[in-house]
Amino acid sequence: MIYLDNAATTVKKPKSVAKAVYNSISSEKFGNPSRGSHDYSLNSLEGLFETREIIAEFFGVEDPLKVVLVSNVTTGLNLAIKSLLNERDHIITSDAEHNSVLRPLYQLEDLGADISYLPLDDKGNILVENLEKNLKKNTKAVVITQASNISGIITNLDYIYDFCIKNSLLLIVDGAQGAGTINFKLSGRKLPNMVYAFTGHKSLYGPQGTGGLIFIGDLKPKAVFSGGSGIKSFEREQPNMLPDIFEYGTQNIHSNLGLLEGVKYLNGIGMDRVEKKLKSLTDYFYSEVKKNENVVLYNELHENSVPIVALNVKDYSSAKVADVLWNKYKIATRAGSHCAPRYHESMGTKERGMVRFSFSTFNRFEELDYALEVLKKI
Repeated sequence: MIYLDNAATTVKKPKSVAKAVYNSISSEKFGNPSRGSHDYSLNSLEGLFETREIIAEFFGVEDPLKVVLVSNVTTGLNLAIKSLLNERDHIITSDAEHNSVLRPLYQLEDLGADISYLPLDDKGNILVENLEKNLKKNTKAVVITQASNISGIITNLDYIYDFCIKNSLLLIVDGAQGAGTINFKLSGRKLPNMVYAFTGHKSLYGPQGTGGLIFIGDLKPKAVFSGGSGIKSFEREQPNMLPDIFEYGTQNIHSNLGLLEGVKYLNGIGMDRVEKKLKSLTDYFYSEVKKNENVVLYNELHENSVPIVALNVKDYSSAKVADVLWNKYKIATRAGSHCAPRYHESMGTKERGMVRFSFSTFNRFEELDYALEVLKKI
């Protein structure tokens, strides 16, 4: 089996990740964090804090308590959008967005919010220079992907930072495809008030059911969900400090300890080396598949891109190609719309979709060669 669907989730993960999850259960040492003064509860509380610390360090954030641990990037984006925006706001987003951004915004729009969309050019680039013309008196935020989950193109966040700072706007970034694939730090330059949402199960090599939010600046979110917090139990409201306001109920300590090991794995390699490896795989696959006259490519390979190549073959549907790749050759890819409907509408592939190949540090060039030969056969 050759697994080339890492933009959906990484299946091959460091052995230390599975070991950490198993040990956290089998050791019988991890209780409910913040629900007791005994060692079992404290072990979990310390484990969660260590996870926050390593994530904060990984992304260049000073305060680990600005890292909120949630179940995935979709949950994180819903919490960020619904806690900081309301029906009176105007919000700018783009046609490259995943439904994890679009659907929460549609819900706000149904309540009265005003949404504007930055268009794409014919190669799938977000036209960020259109930000100014979309600005309104009640514009509150820009909600944008860090990198497209179809084209792999990395958004020009520096341009958007400056725009948001200039116009005192909130920035919410969907980091689903960026976290763990590019050497990205939330430090080293001035940032707007910002929330960075990430998921653990993709290129951070953590278990499914992990992810988080990182808060930058002076933000005062309101609670979206409420419940047990282990503190301030006699108050009617959910505690309003980070991270407690979004960490209601019992945290997934076992999986978060796995995420801790996934980030440690990346730190052990070094993100410069990770980025170089992923870029070399992507560059190689793109340059070779481009030679196949029966393959349709929709965007140019960018210097700034994550390890994704999307394509079609002849006039076949993307679903047909992906089925043949798997059923006949045991190559796992992702076909269809990739939960990004406006992107496909922009690129003219609403009905056909695309076949997405996406790579991880565990992929080898020999695997890519085999996939390239299979595409020639198809």
